[in-house]
Amino acid sequence: MSQSSRVSGFGLIEVLVAVLLVSIGLLGAAGMHVRAVEYTMDTERRQMAAMVASELMETMRSDTTTVLQATGAPKTDLGGYAKAKDAALPTVTTADCMPLSSNPGKRLGCWGARAKRVIPELPDALITSTFTVEADAATNVVSITVAWPVKKGQCLDGKDNDYCIYTLRSRL
Repeated sequence: MSQSSRVSGFGLIEVLVAVLLVSIGLLGAAGMHVRAVEYTMDTERRQMAAMVASELMETMRSDTTTVLQATGAPKTDLGGYAKAKDAALPTVTTADCMPLSSNPGKRLGCWGARAKRVIPELPDALITSTFTVEADAATNVVSITVAWPVKKGQCLDGKDNDYCIYTLRSRL
């Protein structure tokens, strides 16, 4: 065997090793890209949940005569804005929401309808079971909890749920 044929065979092995290394690097980059897309989607959903919760808080702030007692403490039922866990939101029509009704129950229903429009794949069952609006009598803090669906275990809270939760707490 001549010296030149051995050298050309070695060059082919170098090229194959280089292709293998580049392929491994591209597979890693593809995996990182998939994970980045998942985190981006989670961030988008989290941002939408925060926006929906803030909208209701601002609606309640604009209606303090209904929500607050004369002492400035929130009413037990938040003047009709309260929503307990596992309680359905009031049913509303488009006419109730455009323009927004002055009735707190209708406003709460419109809030749920808005949440369904801005948070993709949000089922009614999750709104009923997880969304809450409540006041803590001891601290006068109003809490609004919103949830959105995810693949099981993908929420960054360490729980193995098929939904994530965002809670906004504030005083009116």
